[in-house]
Amino acid sequence: MESKTIVLRRKLSISLLAGAAVWLSAALTSAQQPNNAAAIQNGRRIFSGSCSMGYCHGAEGIGGGGPKLRDRKFSVGYLTKVITDGVPDTTMPGFKTNLTAEQIANVVAYVQTLAPKGSAPAQNNEQLDPHLRGDAPKPEAPKAAPKAVATETPKPKLAVSSEIDLQGDAVAGRDLFFDLAKTDSCRVCHTFNGKGGKVGPDLTALANRPPREILQGIVSPHTTISENFVSLALTTKDGQRYVGVKRDEDETMIRLFDVSTLPPISRAFLKTDISKTETLKTSAMPADYGTKLSLKQLLDLVSFLKTTDAAQPVSIRLKELFN
Repeated sequence: MESKTIVLRRKLSISLLAGAAVWLSAALTSAQQPNNAAAIQNGRRIFSGSCSMGYCHGAEGIGGGGPKLRDRKFSVGYLTKVITDGVPDTTMPGFKTNLTAEQIANVVAYVQTLAPKGSAPAQNNEQLDPHLRGDAPKPEAPKAAPKAVATETPKPKLAVSSEIDLQGDAVAGRDLFFDLAKTDSCRVCHTFNGKGGKVGPDLTALANRPPREILQGIVSPHTTISENFVSLALTTKDGQRYVGVKRDEDETMIRLFDVSTLPPISRAFLKTDISKTETLKTSAMPADYGTKLSLKQLLDLVSFLKTTDAAQPVSIRLKELFN
């Protein structure tokens, strides 16, 4: 009888310890996850610049080429893993080399605000969601009486079926890049084959990059930033703040390309007039080209940037962006 009592006590102790471990893990995860308004707002900004394009998760997570995030519940741990490491064999990249742990936590906090109002938090035991791979099984429709119909050809999994054969035009892309009628065309800041501005990187060498990488640089500029073109914020002693790309610096002055409006404005500041200098972990390039330009225009730009010989222009097809 005594040995049975000891066994029961041991089992109860193990059960309580296991329960305590689960509770502690959930508590730590919750404590690490920011839920204040500033963190959520920062997450919204990062999401808008990197994830809200129509062929990704769409504005405010409404869905597009990527899965819908709005009105769905995800746990903190699951979102953190997917955003950090990406999803293998899909167009979802990992952001662990481009975002800090704090920034990833901010994005997680923002995505969780997209869940149905009043819904309980998701359990932290989700497996890799097949919806994020685009291959989640669809619910079966109610069975109907057999009909003598022809068998349909299976549709591709890519969520752009009506535009699957869309392809870019390098000539149209060149006209878009050098459009003199627009103050926000690429040539304002970038050089290609010796022509254009000097504010941002020279894009001539992009021809050697994969089409998907070029597209990501256009629509998600914050994911990969050249050290020479990070954003610099200067606050003057009278309280004015300017953000842009540093043009040059000497013992007494800092010159900045102010990108708050386009075309950029070259400004010069005496160091004695500056109260604060910040190096920001963001690109000076606007992050809204994914919504301002159509999918066809983006393909045109990628095709132009892949062209090394004007006599043999490249034409990038939409499906090449998903390889």
